[in-house]
Amino acid sequence: MIATVRVRQEAMNPAGSGTGNERVLMLETASRPYHILVEKMQQGAVAAAADGTIRYCNRRFAEMLKRPVDEVIGASVYRFLAAPSQVAYAEVAGSGSGQGEFGLVRSDGTVTPVHVAVNAIQDSEAATYLIVTDLTEQLARRRAEQLAERLEHELEERKRAEDALRLSEARIAEASRRKDEFLAVLSHELRGPLAPIQNALHVLQRDPHGPLAQQAREIVERQTTLMARLTDDLLDLSRISNGTIPLRAVRLDLAELVRRAAEDYRITLETAELKLETRLPEKELWVNGDATRLSQILTNVLQNASKFTEAGGKVLITLSEDPDGSAAIIAVRDTGVGMDGEHLARIFDAFRLGTRGSARSGGGLGIGMALAKGLVELHGGRIAASSDGPGRGCEFSIRLPLERETAPAPKVIRSAPAPTKSYRVLVIEDCADAAESMEMLLELMGHDVEKVHDGPAAVEVAKRYRPEIVICDIGLPGPMDGYAVAEVLRRDFPRGSAFMIALTGYGQHKDQLRSHEAGFDFHLTKPADPRELEKLLASLSSQI
Repeated sequence: MIATVRVRQEAMNPAGSGTGNERVLMLETASRPYHILVEKMQQGAVAAAADGTIRYCNRRFAEMLKRPVDEVIGASVYRFLAAPSQVAYAEVAGSGSGQGEFGLVRSDGTVTPVHVAVNAIQDSEAATYLIVTDLTEQLARRRAEQLAERLEHELEERKRAEDALRLSEARIAEASRRKDEFLAVLSHELRGPLAPIQNALHVLQRDPHGPLAQQAREIVERQTTLMARLTDDLLDLSRISNGTIPLRAVRLDLAELVRRAAEDYRITLETAELKLETRLPEKELWVNGDATRLSQILTNVLQNASKFTEAGGKVLITLSEDPDGSAAIIAVRDTGVGMDGEHLARIFDAFRLGTRGSARSGGGLGIGMALAKGLVELHGGRIAASSDGPGRGCEFSIRLPLERETAPAPKVIRSAPAPTKSYRVLVIEDCADAAESMEMLLELMGHDVEKVHDGPAAVEVAKRYRPEIVICDIGLPGPMDGYAVAEVLRRDFPRGSAFMIALTGYGQHKDQLRSHEAGFDFHLTKPADPRELEKLLASLSSQI
């Protein structure tokens, strides 16, 4: 193309000789294929002077502008550049070479996106050569690809959302099913003790002093204890979930605790026709723990073993020390029905019922092992379950951190409670049977008792009766609940002048805090053990 331009300029020189004309023809012939190639290019080709005047352009460049070639040649490049592109093009052209993306203004005013490669030749009259590529289709493809990627991303996000929704719906459905199953079992478990209690009471009504009376009383005591334990287990699980369960940790000998717990549960296992074996070390294994909660863990595991082991089976309890001396390991092995992998994976989930498929598995709320796991972890330990498969028994392993010191824990000397003296006791309880039975119990203990069934009546009676002890329900009907009663009574009976005991079905940590803030000295959950209540009253004799 360079040769073409220069040859044409020589051909137009009138001073050229014959030999010069001959040379021009030769050059034109040699450059013609390149001229044809440039005209056939899919890109625009432009030769421009240093000031931007277009000296040559091919037909493709003119088509990009939607203008005839003769209208383009002789015009400035800047005339056809969109305003935002002019400064950028000047910088590229001024540098001598480079490339960039610019906008060309068509004859109809629309802008065509183009890529321009700039190359300047200093010894040429047309100082700058441009290769111009129309980006319309490329940008369209790029936008289409971006749109496709965005749509694909949105589809993936939608699919993830739909999958999450389906999973959530499945979890909700599973939770609802487990809730319904739990409520059905809870109803069964709570109704279960009511039948023997009701039967025993009929026996006592018909023959209160007969040969079956003592047996009937024992039935009532066992079954009410069972109902109380079911309630306590539910509360304990809730406290663990909320992180509000208290641990009264002391330094204790785990070997002695396991020995006592095993002996305490031996009768239960023997009643179920199961043999209990223990393998415990002779030396002490000291841990920092809550004796009551550690015993509860072991009891729950033993209860699980007895529930899923057929008569004639065996339960083995072993206690050993980890080789590095960092932990004690309690293992409870049974010869029961065992578990498959699916049941092992969820044995510690709350409200999972009947996971071991035994005919003896029809009892409990499915929270015993979940409660055991929570209590073990509160002690900084771990609990695990293993089984060789269905019909091959199961083993629970409990690891608890050992105390490094080996000195025996100091013995705490406790003085025996002083003999109970007679108090004036005000009972505030809206349930007539509960109030009357509490009155009977307190009178048998030797106390003087008055009972009322609502808050306003309690305030009026207290002014006259001047109680030394107030036992008050929280969920009272009417305008004053138990908290309001306590706040009013504390104005006339400051702490130390009378003791106030909350006796309620609300037993969570927040309920205990609220009762203390209202003015109560003690918080007991229903049903309160009469013996524990008697001990509490006896402990107050030196303070009133």
